[in-house]
Amino acid sequence: MPSGISVRLLEVGHCVHPGFMVRPGLGWAPRAFPAGVALINHPQHGYILFDTGYHQRFMQCTQHFPERVYALVTPCSLAETETLVSQLAHLTIKPEDISHVVLSHFHADHIAGICEFKQAKIYCHPDAHHFMTYANRFQRIRKGYLQGLLSPQQLSYAEDLSLTLINHFPLDLANVLGLTTGPLGLSAYDLFSDNTLYLVSLPGHAAGQMGLLVRLAEGFLFLLADACWLIDNLRDGVNQHWLANIVCDNRQAYQDTLHKLRICYEQTKGEVIFLPSHCQETLNQLKQRGWVS
Repeated sequence: MPSGISVRLLEVGHCVHPGFMVRPGLGWAPRAFPAGVALINHPQHGYILFDTGYHQRFMQCTQHFPERVYALVTPCSLAETETLVSQLAHLTIKPEDISHVVLSHFHADHIAGICEFKQAKIYCHPDAHHFMTYANRFQRIRKGYLQGLLSPQQLSYAEDLSLTLINHFPLDLANVLGLTTGPLGLSAYDLFSDNTLYLVSLPGHAAGQMGLLVRLAEGFLFLLADACWLIDNLRDGVNQHWLANIVCDNRQAYQDTLHKLRICYEQTKGEVIFLPSHCQETLNQLKQRGWVS
């Protein structure tokens, strides 16, 4: 990997859904979907997290109605050994060692653990922060948000210098990837202005969703968050069940983003590893590379 960048992929709890929700034909049998987190070690900027997975705070925030409905509809499991802090400790990393956290979007399975990283600089999209801050309680729950997972300081970002809102994505992803086939329509932001990490705007699934493109020696790792749930959605052109679209922030934008990612997938085979946050198949394949704890 150039410049000494390394990546470690962690499974921080999982949620359970009927299989047909993410791929029609899988039936009603429950399937576990990991809450994926990426730990990136940058030689100049230290440890960076892409999302934070589940946390005990999720259980605390869903003890009462109407938030309780969230936990009933999307049951989750998190063993003590699966917590992000526990897994980081196994790698001899303390919470205060994490210098940056990128929140792809504000659904609970992606931000629940943010409470552990009070020293880190946090990056998110202003649309994500705005919805979490200003939507009413029932709107948040219907779309998969739990405001109690963020501290008052994180919600009042004007008073919290550690929170950075990214709303300018000046680069076309095709240029970043070195493609000569023309623009992809996916826009990116060079996080540290060093051509190593790029935030990518992936709207649709949730307000202000962002992915992260990591430059590796052998190509790129593209962390897709929930722009799709399974690699099947890109590789095989499979769409999620219409019921899964209920939580989408913008269904048309979701379909548009997915279409662009499918084109990107076809044009970059062998050069880019695409990793949806909840895709167990891709995580299992990356275990062979020693990337998964």
